[in-house]
Amino acid sequence: MPAAKFSHDGILDAAAREALEHGTDVKVGAVARRLGAPSGSIYHRFPSRDELLVQLWLRSVRRFHEHYLAAGGDPDPQRALLGMAVSVASFTREHQSDAAAMTLFRQSRLAETAPVSCRAEVEQVNVDVHRRLAELAEARYPRRTQRHETLVRMAAIEGPYGLVRPYVRGSVPEWLDEVVEASSRGILALGD
Repeated sequence: MPAAKFSHDGILDAAAREALEHGTDVKVGAVARRLGAPSGSIYHRFPSRDELLVQLWLRSVRRFHEHYLAAGGDPDPQRALLGMAVSVASFTREHQSDAAAMTLFRQSRLAETAPVSCRAEVEQVNVDVHRRLAELAEARYPRRTQRHETLVRMAAIEGPYGLVRPYVRGSVPEWLDEVVEASSRGILALGD
């Protein structure tokens, strides 16, 4: 059987470029034109626009997690958490289309609305990240409380994301890494 002319990843790459330019207003026809493919080729691999966008979101989140978890591999919990925080900015700078695709949905909402074929994966996509953050919270704050876990989330996820989000569809300045690190360091110190 001959290889497919338009690959799964090729279609998602075209959809990612559309998401970067148009946000949630991605049209299958525009993805097809960008790819130079008939719309039927896209619908052959993705039964609906929703499935296409959810699969794009999932792929982007998985790519981000690889980068994020690698940045959090330092055995020192403080350095690991700061590395993870800064990696939000570096990933967005280096992988702009993936970063933009990650803004298409919020996981909590998507877990309820995603096509049935994608729901289990959507629900489980953040498990490894949450597990790693829990390990780091325990290592960073040996007598940790719920407050400490909240500080870790704020320092490693919410704060960096909030600082980087305005730049997702533009240029992420290099100096933002220092801002993210300083902010995260300050948040983590609140638990000491």
